[in-house]
Amino acid sequence: CIWDAALACTDILVTPGASTDGTAMIAYNADSPTLFGTVYHYPPTKNEPGTMRKIYDWDSGVYLGVIEEAPVTYNVVGNSNEHGLVIGETTFGGVSPLAWTQTDGIMDYGSLIYITLQRAKTCREAIQTMSDLMDTYGYVSGGESFSLADHSGEVWMMEVIGRGKTYGKKGAVWVAQRIPDGMVASHANQARIRSFPRGDPDNFLFSPDVVEVAVHYRLYPADADPLEFSFSDVYCPVDFVNARQGEARVWSIFSQIVDPTEDFQSQYQAYALGTDTGNRMPLYVKPHQKVSVTDVMHLMTSHFEGTVMDSSKDVGAGLFGSPYRPRPLVWEYNNTMYHNERSVATPKTGWSFVAQVRPWMPAPLSGLIWFACDDSSTAPRVPIYSSSTKIAPPFAGKGSQDGVLTPLLEFDMSKAFWVQNMVSNFAYYRWNDVYPVLRSKIDAVQRDLLKHVRMTDEHAMKVYESDGADKAIDLLTIASVNASHRLHKKWIAFYGELFVRFRDFYNIVPKKDEPVCGCVAIEAGLSEETKRRIVSETGDHYKVLDDSDDHPHLLVRGEMKMNPIVASASAVQR
Repeated sequence: CIWDAALACTDILVTPGASTDGTAMIAYNADSPTLFGTVYHYPPTKNEPGTMRKIYDWDSGVYLGVIEEAPVTYNVVGNSNEHGLVIGETTFGGVSPLAWTQTDGIMDYGSLIYITLQRAKTCREAIQTMSDLMDTYGYVSGGESFSLADHSGEVWMMEVIGRGKTYGKKGAVWVAQRIPDGMVASHANQARIRSFPRGDPDNFLFSPDVVEVAVHYRLYPADADPLEFSFSDVYCPVDFVNARQGEARVWSIFSQIVDPTEDFQSQYQAYALGTDTGNRMPLYVKPHQKVSVTDVMHLMTSHFEGTVMDSSKDVGAGLFGSPYRPRPLVWEYNNTMYHNERSVATPKTGWSFVAQVRPWMPAPLSGLIWFACDDSSTAPRVPIYSSSTKIAPPFAGKGSQDGVLTPLLEFDMSKAFWVQNMVSNFAYYRWNDVYPVLRSKIDAVQRDLLKHVRMTDEHAMKVYESDGADKAIDLLTIASVNASHRLHKKWIAFYGELFVRFRDFYNIVPKKDEPVCGCVAIEAGLSEETKRRIVSETGDHYKVLDDSDDHPHLLVRGEMKMNPIVASASAVQR
């Protein structure tokens, strides 16, 4: 199964019956080091017949061709639209005859998302629209898993792969499965839908030639039972890398919500580790208790904490217990290949969202995306309503799918992407010290924003009932813009707070009775495990020579002298 780590993403799909408030949710990390964090906005349009639209590949920015524009398009904010439709994705690549081989096509997976959001109102409409677009214009990308949710509360997973070069028909084959209400699904760069019934259109949809294409390329025996056909096993067989780097993230998510006894975690641990790729996980699970939007936000922060894949405990974690490693994911030493763990949260995330679709609200008010730039564990989320007619400047911008060069080489403090990256990167270098403070701040910010959302919802409903949808949308737009400005301003100030507190390897905290600076600089010191490793590796190189009984001179000589506003961590604890 061809799989490009540069395209890696992670999705969570939550049905209304699995959520605490009856919302459908889609969470999506868009992971690429060249993806600029911005909220795409496509206002609604009315187009004359023959109006054409240019298509650019979302990943590369390469011009692919033109397609005919729809007569009417809908308002799109990020990966949601005014009717409460949300679409996310992860790339699984797929078998080599079909992945990235249809070079004469026009539709790439990114353009497919944003064009479909402009043309469809529901999951079922979106699935048909994507199928039509791929069949009409060809499909140039690799295999994709799409996440869809709509205002009716339906949640679907759709998986597609191109028809290759020699089949005689352009476009893609696909299968879509509705996630049963009360369940939570996830995917992370591995096709997950396996066999599927043919006579249940309420819950399963598929392209008519989904098996025939596999037979044509000798991926599936011509005399085999079509009902036994497994999309995932044929078009993207699980191997070590796909299990360990992709499915392990799904395992992490499911393990946290299925049960408190860790039975699921232990049952599928070998599969997630890539040592038993035949023990496939279920497509979806029932959480042991219903999940809130805050819970989903926290699921997207996972670094495999407390599991066998927790990278913060080995030598690669450095002095400050970082769960992250420099890329590439797979590396070579002494002619042997090794790898780093690939967690849900990752530094290379360009942007992410947790989207809510509230079925009990009118469609124009139902969609809400909690948007963040950068790493999903270190960036705060701002609530932006899907019907908004304007995006605040710190979050506004276009993407490579719009034929523009994104400003990745232009540092600009007015953009949330750069400020959130500043905070994230500050945390990376002193993880154990900074990350707990950062998470506490994010949690407090999200609690405050959730309160504002509840108040805004109540106000918007009253306006909708008294003055109509347009006035309510105006209110939601203002609320989204104001929240964006407030969060951006707050995060600039927070970066300053972190810098002041954690500069030069100290932890500088207030101390009211200290007359010099009103503070004390705490020396964090080294952990006992770090000390052990240093001594084990260097022997006596750093040993203080034993030329006295208790080294009294060390307390008064040079930097060893204790400054009254400098204290060791152990001294502070005492």
